[in-house]
Amino acid sequence: MLRRLLGAVKRPCILCDQNQTEACGVCAPCQKDLPWLARGCPRCAMPWPSHKGLYNCFNQPPRFNLCQTAFAYDFPIKQLILEFKDQGNLAAGHALTLCLAQCIVRDAGPGIMPDLLIPVPSTWRKRRQRGYNPAALIAKDLARALNRPWSPKFLKTHPTRQDRKHQSRQQRLNAATNPFYLTRTKAPCQIAIIDDVVTSMATANHVADRLQQAGFSHISLWALARSLPPGTNNGANTIDD
Repeated sequence: MLRRLLGAVKRPCILCDQNQTEACGVCAPCQKDLPWLARGCPRCAMPWPSHKGLYNCFNQPPRFNLCQTAFAYDFPIKQLILEFKDQGNLAAGHALTLCLAQCIVRDAGPGIMPDLLIPVPSTWRKRRQRGYNPAALIAKDLARALNRPWSPKFLKTHPTRQDRKHQSRQQRLNAATNPFYLTRTKAPCQIAIIDDVVTSMATANHVADRLQQAGFSHISLWALARSLPPGTNNGANTIDD
């Protein structure tokens, strides 16, 4: 369905540069080599073999209900996401977003589609530096591919919020203040938080806290990739699994 909607126009694969017609912009052979995330916990998206110790979300459940990501944050996904975020490679972000859309369509069940997609906002420094918010571009492409509404203004960040890119997992988890606020108080029933990478889940938990306070009953987290514990074999599935 997604391929039919997006058409079958020949264009270079973002990885091997060979002409291809896949809707996501990655040719079929390259898709098979990508580190698709193995199936795991539906709440945090951690593959079951790694869902233990500090990474067992049963010990401290996330504030959101479901988490879906397409890839393990590993080569070449990590490099593509960094190019998308920091080097203006918008084609990479678009391609990975359509891969995520394929996964969402594949796993869609009754009631899984949200009423609204909201991107995690960037700090003002990052927006000025990049000229765009990566999560907003992901949300926009997902909204178009899945025919869902999205809003770049529903969620805002306080001007004093610090960039967490270089913070450790523990520093993120220990952050006491919630840097986000909502610009609306009347909420749809179901919502999806859109981000690029799921790491400690601290950011998504802060967003989910604000949404719960506003009365949201069902909150999902959608992201391009999931970071895994050091030394983890992601045990990747193929897109057709």
